[in-house]
Amino acid sequence: MHCLDCTGIGAQVAAVGVCAQCGAAVCAVHAEVSEQYLTCTKPISRPVATKPPVRRLLCSTCAGGHRAHAACCPESAHTVRTS
Repeated sequence: MHCLDCTGIGAQVAAVGVCAQCGAAVCAVHAEVSEQYLTCTKPISRPVATKPPVRRLLCSTCAGGHRAHAACCPESAHTVRTS
């Protein structure tokens, strides 16, 4: 499998992973790895982050979108609700 972003510029570079958001194959140059905390809902609708955080791989396009969202809504920037 080849990196989608590299293919767009005419190169064939082996992918090292798949974007967790859009599913595009990404190479080491276009991949961004970050932490993500999973949450569960406790009584009284209180979300609680679980530890340790999980690893999240994103393509550069989706990582940019997540950074823009984090700037707008910093309280939910690194969490994903699981229940």
